[in-house]
Amino acid sequence: MEAVRDYVLEVQDLRTYFNLPEGTLKAVDGVDINIAPRQTVGVIGESGSGKSVTAQSILQIVPPPGAIQSGRIFLRGSNGSRVDLCQLNPHSREIRAIRGAEISMVFQEPMTSLSPVHTIGAQIAEAIQLHVTRDKRKVKRIALDMINRVGISNPKQRFDEYPHQLSGGMRQRAMIAMALSCSPSLLIADEPTTALDVTVQAQILELMKELQNEFGMAIMYITHDLGVIAEIADEVNVMYLGRVVERASTVELFKNPLHPYTQRLLKSIPRLGGRGRGRLDAIRGNVPVPMNPPPQCGFASRCDDFIAGKCDAAVPSLVDMGNQHFVRCYLHSEASEPIYA
Repeated sequence: MEAVRDYVLEVQDLRTYFNLPEGTLKAVDGVDINIAPRQTVGVIGESGSGKSVTAQSILQIVPPPGAIQSGRIFLRGSNGSRVDLCQLNPHSREIRAIRGAEISMVFQEPMTSLSPVHTIGAQIAEAIQLHVTRDKRKVKRIALDMINRVGISNPKQRFDEYPHQLSGGMRQRAMIAMALSCSPSLLIADEPTTALDVTVQAQILELMKELQNEFGMAIMYITHDLGVIAEIADEVNVMYLGRVVERASTVELFKNPLHPYTQRLLKSIPRLGGRGRGRLDAIRGNVPVPMNPPPQCGFASRCDDFIAGKCDAAVPSLVDMGNQHFVRCYLHSEASEPIYA
């Protein structure tokens, strides 16, 4: 897609590979994602589709032996500057100044992300001290204000408590407070409600929408839950085996899914009031490990609409079918990707 300078984030042809003794694992294999100010873009797919590695690539925190092989990731900062994150050293002062200040991330399980030996207040204050001010009084005032804004009761008491003293929902709220304490341009939420019960999940989603309206940030929301995507996202990117296989507005995607993978995902959702107690319409097979993958459609081995000699011979291109609805499938276009070594 053509670069548009109004985007907060532009990911262009991103490829992140893990060079292992067994071969090359292509976790992210040519991804394009654009996010505009105040927009919530959903990234959905099964485990192993490359969602989290895409987020790690944006922040330059891909665990070794993973590394970005090629591509560009443009960030438009709050001061209007536009920088290619792929050109920054992962350990440089420049990227550390961006993490937490311009781009923040909320992880799936707060107990593995929060330090168990530091108080909630100290952990929120650390980011504020690093990116906003070193005045201790101002730091504490901002931290207490954020704790209050995310709906944690008794902010002064919670400030001095440790993560294990809070419930799962409260810990996730504390993570959101930490992520938003420096007013980032972009919030990456990597399955932030997966470990929570349905009631708390709904509260967290509502909180994120409220804070987005207040702070004006863009959100990249990563999940495997189509119900959550329907609730929060403006646009959806469906990922499979390291590639975006379909992209459309949320309304368009749910109304008119084009890719067989998206169609099967929608059919596999449990529905209230359904007749009988039969098995869910699950997708057969599992997501293959993208180790030295052949040049073919990644979904070929699980697709009921598989076309021999075509789907297993080349990688289909992501094509605009109209109404900004993109799909990567030979059922809709003959276009193929060039072979990338």
